[in-house]
Amino acid sequence: MIDDGYFIQREVARAFRNLGWRVIPVKVEPQDGYVERLLTAIISYKPDLLFTVNHIGFDSGGAVASIITQIELPTISWFVDSPAYILLGAPGAVSPMIITPVWERSELPLLKSFGFDQPFHLPLAVDPDVMRVGIDSAIDTNVGFVGDSMTAASAKWLNRLPTNDTNDLMIDFCVKALLKDRQNSPFHPDIPVSWTELDRLNFASSVVLEATRRYRHSTLALLADDNLSVWGDAGWEGSLPSNVKLFPVVDYYRELPAVYHQTAINLNFTSLQMPTAVNQRVFDAPAAGGFLLTDDQDDLHQLFQNDEIATFSTPAELPERVRYFRSRPSEREAICSRASSRILSEHTYLHRVRHLLAEAKRRFA
Repeated sequence: MIDDGYFIQREVARAFRNLGWRVIPVKVEPQDGYVERLLTAIISYKPDLLFTVNHIGFDSGGAVASIITQIELPTISWFVDSPAYILLGAPGAVSPMIITPVWERSELPLLKSFGFDQPFHLPLAVDPDVMRVGIDSAIDTNVGFVGDSMTAASAKWLNRLPTNDTNDLMIDFCVKALLKDRQNSPFHPDIPVSWTELDRLNFASSVVLEATRRYRHSTLALLADDNLSVWGDAGWEGSLPSNVKLFPVVDYYRELPAVYHQTAINLNFTSLQMPTAVNQRVFDAPAAGGFLLTDDQDDLHQLFQNDEIATFSTPAELPERVRYFRSRPSEREAICSRASSRILSEHTYLHRVRHLLAEAKRRFA
């Protein structure tokens, strides 16, 4: 397993081990000598499979792709972020030996355009052992959101673009379009033809991050009078009404399960990066015993029955939905219980790894 400590790597490694596989991590850092370390590990351990997330460990020159092609080593690269930016700098990182699941189904045509054979949709999941840890009855919150303000991320990407009135207007236009309908494109039709593909991707990333920032901030502000608590980075400070209670970032493994468990209504605002997919919170909160009220994504209805989810369609609808569920603890508990049962029976990382292994067997056995 190519390892740089990225999101879901620990959970996937545990799932492989629970299925009886021996997992050998190969560290990407330091980058000097990485390809040699990977090749040494392959020669020493003779692995049956190579696994990575977001194509981490594949070089732009194609050396790693060439190695796995020559020795016919089945490889899985699970994309849990948009492949566009990841693959732009790695045009040689394609091989018929690479299986490419992706968490967002709208990215499938893009993966095919890069030359990957048979990419397929694979949603995120949960490690139930993680979400059972650290339940602390001292936490008692009415309505809560745990997440990044996106303030720093949006500013970082906006600063990559030239600052002028035309760019600012194009960004604002696309942000508003995306907020109106997440199916809209983050690319402006009047982007100059002289822009490189990297320029275009920087623009789209800036739009998505800024739209997500505005979405989260403006929607949470609607709940200022609903005993709202927010856990996250310093970017929340001064951006929400003063009666919103702010708390620092919580550790995913040691603290987050307790927050989910003890919050009466956990809120979820999906990144505008995802037209259809669901994020990690959709699985984590119910697995920790926490009721989740989430924006309505298409994939929710592929993964859950209607009586296993609680949704809102628009920000304007959210305050009413919060008041409805706050006064119905029994209904919250029933929805959470059904969601948790579904997740444990179908949506753990153990289920996802079994799916990946079945696909590898189908293609390469």
